[in-house]
Amino acid sequence: MTHWLALNPANYERYKGINDWREKKEFLNGILAGNILSMCKGLDYVVDRKLYVHSRLDDEKVEYKGVPMIGFTGEFRVNFRIPEFFGLGKGVSQGFGVVKAFL
Repeated sequence: MTHWLALNPANYERYKGINDWREKKEFLNGILAGNILSMCKGLDYVVDRKLYVHSRLDDEKVEYKGVPMIGFTGEFRVNFRIPEFFGLGKGVSQGFGVVKAFL
């Protein structure tokens, strides 16, 4: 529903250095899986299987606390149920990264 802020400064530099779109997609899918695992850790929930993420994402320039960043919009599928309106990634307390089920 809202832009996903996936990239910290180190990941941003790695992302910029990737030229192949498939590699970029795999890189972002790995970050998304990590965001989901972090969410679960914060909820004291143990994930007992490998997460598989498939996505279609577009990047856009956004501003977070006055700092220009890249945010991502689009769709993803994962073999894990995420509560609707839950936030993933950076800036969730500012309304970024909110997900909604797409049926």
